Amino acid sequence: MMVPVLLASDSLHVIWEGKTFLFFGGYDYHRLSRHPEILRAVEESIQSNGLSSGGARITTGTHPLHIALEARLSKFFGTAATAVLPAGYLANLALLDALSGENYLCYFHPDCHPSLKDAIRMSGLPKIAIPSDPEELSARIAWNEKRPLIISDGVYGTLPPLPDYLRLAERFDGLLIIDEAHALGILGKRGRGAAEHFFLKSPRIILSGSLGKALGAAGGFVSGPKSYIDAVLKTCAYGTTSALSLPLAAAAIAALDYLDANAAMMADFRKRCVKTKKDLNAMGYNVPVIPTPVIGISMPDAAGTDALKNSLIGAGIYPSLIRYPGKNDYFRFALSSRHGEEHISRLIEALRKVAGN
Repeated sequence: MMVPVLLASDSLHVIWEGKTFLFFGGYDYHRLSRHPEILRAVEESIQSNGLSSGGARITTGTHPLHIALEARLSKFFGTAATAVLPAGYLANLALLDALSGENYLCYFHPDCHPSLKDAIRMSGLPKIAIPSDPEELSARIAWNEKRPLIISDGVYGTLPPLPDYLRLAERFDGLLIIDEAHALGILGKRGRGAAEHFFLKSPRIILSGSLGKALGAAGGFVSGPKSYIDAVLKTCAYGTTSALSLPLAAAAIAALDYLDANAAMMADFRKRCVKTKKDLNAMGYNVPVIPTPVIGISMPDAAGTDALKNSLIGAGIYPSLIRYPGKNDYFRFALSSRHGEEHISRLIEALRKVAGN
């Protein structure tokens, strides 16, 4: 499969096939990967620590920066403990592996991230897709003797009914896993994610996610009650892979500090996301109006897809047509807090030209 090769020319533009385009792709929602404060933390870490700790976490690879990042994430989420891994994919793999010996039945959201589906499959735990009717989910859990392990991302095109999921987890002695990868730094008054957005707090919640989205760094995490994190620490995914690169750990700590200092910025960003989606709905695009930056648009046929692609290119906007495993082709636009009104207006006008096609 051919993939586009993109070179960022600044925080808002990419060079593609020799030309510069306004960019609404990717998940660097606050462009922290290029923020001076974050880059300064990276530079200082490189000078002090180099690139790598030179080992796995259970051998010689645990560095004070790893411990500091895990403590910082626990403080950020208000959890008892956190395990940091080199990637979000590995975080979900480690978490489900840690729970694989228990008497759980996985109830997974049908649209959950492939990393969660792979982790469930490799855990060997039995699984059932969550039905759309909460009452049907409740009945299925009540009927089965196994404890429910309810698994969902924090955000999809819409917001999942996480309060309903938590009530069921608590009622039936189960757990709720929320992958906060795309909600961290976006949802909640302080950017803590979907759990904060829904005011959820429970010892039956385990959070996982990526440090490579709104934080602009890389790596993954599992955060929650200490007993479950202790189990994660015993997995091969956590212990025997090379530890997270030290400059990236420093970047993630600096990014968390940045979010703590910029709650007003995140609140303003959520408002602009909602306004943009309302404008698109008024034009005829069926876009759920939720305070998140990703906008998915599918065209009815190949002609419509080509028309939108050409409209975007004509407006100097990179045509972010996504061909993702297991999904139909669609355009995926991701607003960032660095996009100004003039940038968003240009995107809206390019979409307006082909509205209704």
